[in-house]
Amino acid sequence: MPPQQTQGPPSTAEGPKLLEERSIGGIFVHFVAIPTGAVGAGLVYLVSTNEFTKRNARNALDWHLTVLALTVLTFGSLFTYAELTGQGATDIAVLPSPLTTVASVLIPALLSVWMLVWFWTFIVGFIAMGKATFGTAWRYPLTPALVDRFAPRVSVPGGWPLLIVVYTVFTPLVIGAVLFGPRDGAMFLASGLALIGLIMVLTPFAGVAMYLHGERTRPADAAWHPSVVVYIGAPIVVAVAGYVLSRTFTDSINPAGDAMYVFLAAFWVSSLVYVVRWLTTSRS
Repeated sequence: MPPQQTQGPPSTAEGPKLLEERSIGGIFVHFVAIPTGAVGAGLVYLVSTNEFTKRNARNALDWHLTVLALTVLTFGSLFTYAELTGQGATDIAVLPSPLTTVASVLIPALLSVWMLVWFWTFIVGFIAMGKATFGTAWRYPLTPALVDRFAPRVSVPGGWPLLIVVYTVFTPLVIGAVLFGPRDGAMFLASGLALIGLIMVLTPFAGVAMYLHGERTRPADAAWHPSVVVYIGAPIVVAVAGYVLSRTFTDSINPAGDAMYVFLAAFWVSSLVYVVRWLTTSRS
């Protein structure tokens, strides 16, 4: 009778519990941040409760804040150079000739560095995404720790409703400037940039502020329990309806643009109601 064979180890060892040890958000935040920059990384950082996601979002946010600073410096210098040499909206040349010569060298250099940095952003973003897949929160090279340094200074208790208040004040000013302001010159450019900032930055952060205040930081014994889904979801439904109506019953050449304005109006009303409810409830 042949000797009894002892059972060996399983043929396949149990692999790492990927979804338990690391998060999908921590992996894909780097991919999301490539097209959305500091806004996307910042939103993920603010709403995340998973530690792995938060570390990766912090690393992505540090990098994209650095890129944002370089972007502002580069195009701010280009805009200033154009305005001070009579090539912008003002048509006034006041920059002395020696400074013009220096700026004509430095600004192309800045633009070259900016393009290289954006190309490098794709590379380091995918490297960080790969590192996160294997459980590492990889810091982007040559990136200052901006979040760790400045986050405690800008974190003000009760500050999220204040951001919603800023949104309710800022939105009608921007929309009014775009619809009724000048159609050319520096003011038109400024109103256009303000509209882009309203759509891409302030609106999503106001929505996150509602979530953070209404769902996460609200005391358990608070008298008012707002349904954040309603405050954020209702404007989306209104925008979809506006798009359908614009596309079906009007001759508009840009139904998506009409829907965006409808959404901004509906979200402004929603934000105003939220602020009023917050103020009246907190004082009662």
